[in-house]
Amino acid sequence: MPVLVLMLFFTETLTSQPLPDRYHSMVFTNWTETTDITFSTGVPRPNPGGGFYEWITGYPLNVREYQTTAVNLKMNIFTPTGDTLSKRPVIIIAFGGGFLSGSKDHWSIRLLAQNLAKRGFVTAVIDYRLGMNIFDDQLAMRAVYRGLQDGRSAVRFFKADAAGANIFRADPQNIYLGGHSSGGFIALHNAYLDTDSDRPVSTRVWNQNGIQIPDLLSLDSVGNNRNFDGRARAVFSLAGALGYTEYIEESTEPRVTLFHSTDDETVPYESGEPFSNLLWLVVGSDLPVVYGSNPISVQATSVGLAHDFHSYTNRGHGVHENGSNSLHGDIVPKISDGFYVNLLRPAPLVITGDTVICNDQLQQEYKTRQDSAAYYDWAIIGGSFIQHSPFSPEVVVLWNENAPVKSLSVTPYSYHRARGLTKSITVDILLRRTNTWTGGSGLWNTTSDWSLGISPDVCHNVVFPDLSDLSQNVTMDSTARVNISKIYIGQNQNLTLLSPLRLENASGIEVAGQLTISDTVDILSVYDADQNSLEVAGTADITTNGVLNISQATEHAVKVVNGGNLSNHGKMNIMADNPNNLFQDIKIEGAFTNYGTLSLSHPDKVVIHVTGGGVFTNEGIMVVKEE
Repeated sequence: MPVLVLMLFFTETLTSQPLPDRYHSMVFTNWTETTDITFSTGVPRPNPGGGFYEWITGYPLNVREYQTTAVNLKMNIFTPTGDTLSKRPVIIIAFGGGFLSGSKDHWSIRLLAQNLAKRGFVTAVIDYRLGMNIFDDQLAMRAVYRGLQDGRSAVRFFKADAAGANIFRADPQNIYLGGHSSGGFIALHNAYLDTDSDRPVSTRVWNQNGIQIPDLLSLDSVGNNRNFDGRARAVFSLAGALGYTEYIEESTEPRVTLFHSTDDETVPYESGEPFSNLLWLVVGSDLPVVYGSNPISVQATSVGLAHDFHSYTNRGHGVHENGSNSLHGDIVPKISDGFYVNLLRPAPLVITGDTVICNDQLQQEYKTRQDSAAYYDWAIIGGSFIQHSPFSPEVVVLWNENAPVKSLSVTPYSYHRARGLTKSITVDILLRRTNTWTGGSGLWNTTSDWSLGISPDVCHNVVFPDLSDLSQNVTMDSTARVNISKIYIGQNQNLTLLSPLRLENASGIEVAGQLTISDTVDILSVYDADQNSLEVAGTADITTNGVLNISQATEHAVKVVNGGNLSNHGKMNIMADNPNNLFQDIKIEGAFTNYGTLSLSHPDKVVIHVTGGGVFTNEGIMVVKEE
């Protein structure tokens, strides 16, 4: 994402610093409410049907599906007061009431919206069409479907606003939906009843008391902004249920956070008819079996759908309500974290760069991945930044060799300002030292044959001193890759490499005696200026099992000096991307014979330069890549 666009999301300066822990805690002290915003117009609501039970309760529980009244649906929207973020996630919340009663002004629904707004979300409480026929299980399904359509219309409202006037600065890719009881039904069906073929047959043309009733139409065919998709990215459910758990079909469907108590007598924790504690009083009642949070969780697990299930034993149907005017303390954090942890915060990062460095290489570059992160809070102990921007996943640092602790950390933030997990590394600085072979013929890992009394490590300049008379043979056959800084192989010294060797940010290999490579040798980013990655004044042989990889030399990747001899029977890969215009991949003053594969890669440079009495013979394969 371009920096210019990113800067629209942030008001901070270019000096990175910890940002508020948005979505995970209440970072705003207040919210601003915009009331009675119409989001759906002219939607058909069934008329009450009359009868004893409607008369005694006042609820539309015997509605006439064939007689409707067009109504408009409204929402109240809550935004964090003083928030400047240009794209914000949205949580839409639907009240409970069995599709028979209730409104967006229910106190606990408003509290949910207000407290989530204080955490940085845009929130909305919505109305939806009420009215159900509780005497026919097929007709009852139509009430749930109408609520599903209205919930989708609310989602579409925010997507349309984001694409147009952008009044509420919503992120159309992160619109969530939740609710209590029947509001939970709406959210769950939004997530998982997602195709027209899934909807109950009674939502199509059907029959009520011998009268044909109309098709309720497809998911997004009722309400406004029908050219947008009304499915939420994720949902939460407080004591809600699904008509069929089989609606949950695969692991890629919207994530859900479930809340339910085992003593819920209104919506079953397991399965059964809703209102089991009341319907025995209603003669002729017939509601469909529904499936509560536990079987939903089981089905989600069976298809691999990641979800959260918060189960209780003593909260009844009002699983979120603590009395008549407050919420249980865990509800808002768990709803918020369901979205923050799993969808909003950046994925965990890894810092790449050297954690063990030499005391003459105190300037280092470190990187982290740039994907879902847009802001990086870099922090350093025991060093200072040379190159640093909060919008960059890369930093250049200068370490203080004498600092007792040296560490680098980064905390990523998404473009929603959701804080990710902090990643830290510690750095050890080793003294650049010379480690000289003092033994005769033998094995590399014989520690007593080294002048420092230890086998060479990453900051060691390894020296096999010149011998004036007898030659000797040393073999490196390690169980693991060896990392060093430099090797000098003196006259009459024969070094055979039978295991991997790596020289990174190092000083290369100089051969005055004989070198035999029978495994992989990597010489990467030679550190010393004007140093050749591989310089052969004696004899070097890459066997059929050998591989030599060289990149980013400061002078020549390979230099065969006058009298030197290099032969390749294996593979040589010269990946030289140094911008120095004087650079030559291979300079030959002596003899270089290629019997194996020689791969050269460098744009607009001389790849092989033969001077004086130098001889280059190619009897193998040579590939030159202009890239």
